[in-house]
Amino acid sequence: MKKLRVILLMTVSFLLFYSIVCAQEKLGLLLIAHGSPMPQWNAPVLKIEKEVQTILSQKGCNQFSAVRVALMEFNEPSINTVIKDFEKRGIDKVYAIPLFIAPSGHSLFDIPAILGLYSDKDILNEIKSEGTEIVDTKVKITIGPTLNHGDILKNSMLDRVKALSTTPDSEGVVLLAHGDERFEPIWDSICKEIGYYVCAKTGIDYFDYAFVEVGQSFAAEGVPTILKAAEKKGKIIVVGLYLSMGVEKMANSSASLRMGKKTETKKLFADKNIRFAKRGILPDKRISEWAVDRAIEWAEGLQ
Repeated sequence: MKKLRVILLMTVSFLLFYSIVCAQEKLGLLLIAHGSPMPQWNAPVLKIEKEVQTILSQKGCNQFSAVRVALMEFNEPSINTVIKDFEKRGIDKVYAIPLFIAPSGHSLFDIPAILGLYSDKDILNEIKSEGTEIVDTKVKITIGPTLNHGDILKNSMLDRVKALSTTPDSEGVVLLAHGDERFEPIWDSICKEIGYYVCAKTGIDYFDYAFVEVGQSFAAEGVPTILKAAEKKGKIIVVGLYLSMGVEKMANSSASLRMGKKTETKKLFADKNIRFAKRGILPDKRISEWAVDRAIEWAEGLQ
């Protein structure tokens, strides 16, 4: 009986000590976006930092001692810069959320490699050749899910379509997305799910999608899909599954090479009723709310 009491006392003491140590751990929240050389594309993402801080405060969540947004490439604040800042603040554990649409080479390979959590010679060499610094830290880092986790993408695209829709019976929707050929089944599934959802909520009965790498392949991949849709319906609404870029700018700045002549793609649509969404997903407070929910889930799981 005496031995049992001693064991029980030791167990209680250990649990008490462990809970005190855990309570003293400082947590950091890192939101990672792709980044762009153009400040105007980074601005909506960087604004999320303050928005997330405000939402955490409104929810009475004080688990996180620091919240930062980092850019994977092209610009500051870089991932390495932010992790160094976390170290200075005495952060023990970091939850890193990739603000990417869906699983891709960036979210599954590049970001873990930059964070020092994944090692592949070819990937590391490519990252370093672009001038990106690899993180070297003792801070414990956990990577969270991409934005396809939940309903945020479906509702965002639904809002973009509703803003342009007037006569659903005569309209069609074309969704443009970045895509990643290595994960094409996942991207196909996401686009189809969004299409079914938007059609069910609006009454529009025509939907198609194309993978366009942030505008580079708009003429080759996007234009044929949009023109095909225009043959079926009187009005086509084109929306983009991109964090910061709107498809209207993409269409206006692209050119198509046909019959040996370069033609601005917007001229190909001149005689058709095609409406392009001006905005990407951001700004949208729901992105910040989604990030906060994921962060709180992670923090509560540590307890």
